[in-house]
Amino acid sequence: MFLGIRDIRAAAGRFALIASVVGLITLLIVMLTGLTQGLGKQNTSAIEALAPHSVVFTTAGGSSPEFTSSEISEQQAERWKDSTPLGVSQTRIESDQNANTTAVMGLPEGTPLPDSVGGFIEQGALLPAELADFLHVRAGDHITLGGATVTVAGTVKTENYSHTPVVWVDTATWQLVSHTKAVGTVLLLNQEPTIQPQDNEVVTDLKGAFQAMPAYKSERSSLVSMQAFLYIISALVTVSFLTVWTLQRTRDIAVLAALGASKRYLLIDALGQAAIILAAGVALGAGIGALLGWFIAGSVPFSLGWVSVLGPALGIWLLGLIGATIAVRNVTKVDPQIALGATA
Repeated sequence: MFLGIRDIRAAAGRFALIASVVGLITLLIVMLTGLTQGLGKQNTSAIEALAPHSVVFTTAGGSSPEFTSSEISEQQAERWKDSTPLGVSQTRIESDQNANTTAVMGLPEGTPLPDSVGGFIEQGALLPAELADFLHVRAGDHITLGGATVTVAGTVKTENYSHTPVVWVDTATWQLVSHTKAVGTVLLLNQEPTIQPQDNEVVTDLKGAFQAMPAYKSERSSLVSMQAFLYIISALVTVSFLTVWTLQRTRDIAVLAALGASKRYLLIDALGQAAIILAAGVALGAGIGALLGWFIAGSVPFSLGWVSVLGPALGIWLLGLIGATIAVRNVTKVDPQIALGATA
């Protein structure tokens, strides 16, 4: 890699430009990945916190399961032993001073809430602390939930469903708020199903349940598609830059070949140079992305973690190396006579 490192030192500005472009693309993908995961959490965090092994939906006419259309009857809940009916709806919550859109999740009274929320299901409504502050209410106050008057039982930590904070209520209150006789929207199973689902029932795992949430599938597929396009663009940009640079190095490479350098050495030299440039670019982009993500995490749905930062960085670096391999594929085909003829 002697020649490759020497080239980087001799043309630092040119290589800095390539690294900065790679860094910019890495920054964009890191930010988009964090936003994708953050928006996903705002969609699914409440269901994910419940952590069921399986979820039972009801469907009509062979349609896909959806939280908006599934209904669980009391007879179904009794047939699925050791299951927990979960009611899910979205409505408007109002106090004397403010109003907001919220998701309402109903569970049988006494059911323990997820550790991330804390407490048990009580009669009345358990509000996220931030929502209670916004509405200026506390335990014992009355709110209007879905047109029904409900007593605030207390406050809990915030979980979200379909981008709205979740209010936890007992099943009877959920039926009142949702204006339904169903005991729930779905059934939560904590183990493998012990009976076969009926024709109008679908059993899915937790990830499958996410696909039944309003707008989750379309939102996530759009964001993931954008990430895929950025990965493709990064590979194309890397190939373009390194192809031009490799063509400019043809004479130097040919001279090395004429002096006896093996094709393997020439390829390692070229790829080593590309690896250094790519590493500098992705490190810069990932570092700035992590810093920006940390800065905005409190105001926008951004998930900052090792996966959202190192994942895109590693992906860009590997795609860049693949692109570099394509760009320098002619390195091993250099004829030493090119150099001898050019300098004769």
